Amino acid sequence: MARGTGRGRRLGLTREKVIAAAVVMIDRDGPDAFSLRKLATELDIENMSLYNHVPNKEALLDGVAEAILARIDFPDLGDGTWQDRIRAHAAAFRAAAKQHPKTFPLVLTRPTQSPAALEAIRSTLACVADLNLTPGESVHVLRSYTAFMIGTIMRELGYAIYLGAMDADQVQQRTAEIAAVRDPLLVSAAPYLAVSDHDVEFDYGLELLISGLAVRAGVPYDGGASAGRS
Repeated sequence: MARGTGRGRRLGLTREKVIAAAVVMIDRDGPDAFSLRKLATELDIENMSLYNHVPNKEALLDGVAEAILARIDFPDLGDGTWQDRIRAHAAAFRAAAKQHPKTFPLVLTRPTQSPAALEAIRSTLACVADLNLTPGESVHVLRSYTAFMIGTIMRELGYAIYLGAMDADQVQQRTAEIAAVRDPLLVSAAPYLAVSDHDVEFDYGLELLISGLAVRAGVPYDGGASAGRS
């Protein structure tokens, strides 16, 4: 233990450097292949040196989630309308997920009370501050938005039920399988259930939330004309 600890200190190892190395490894290999032993090998140190900076693997994964979340550049409050801000906020969050497809599920699935997590919550609430909602309703909006973002991004990253990304033969086979059930609703929807476009689905779902919130708050909906495409 003493030898490993000394080597880690000579290398100038810090918690931030350990977490940064873990992010690189998980981005490359995925969370299932990650271990503290492999991380120590990657850093060319002994296993026990890591414990000077993180108490265990779970704490390290929490740190990885925090680090990724802290890197997201959420929109400034002065940019556009509340609808523009929600779209920009969602785009920033999704862009980070696409940049770290193997690591980002940790952001979406690990509870954290870190400053980065609180800033993500604050920035979401700030997007709808102009609507003068009650604090309770603002939290309802926050949770609905968060549920949409988590579900959509997890599906896009391949961690949830997903019907899509199939070639023409697979689409035809899937359509036939759905149609074989002979339920009129499923038969009519079959050609659309068999394929999916992540950008289209994300934009549609987000605009559904925004338009519904506009109705709920009694303010005009801009029709999504100024919505950016992720």
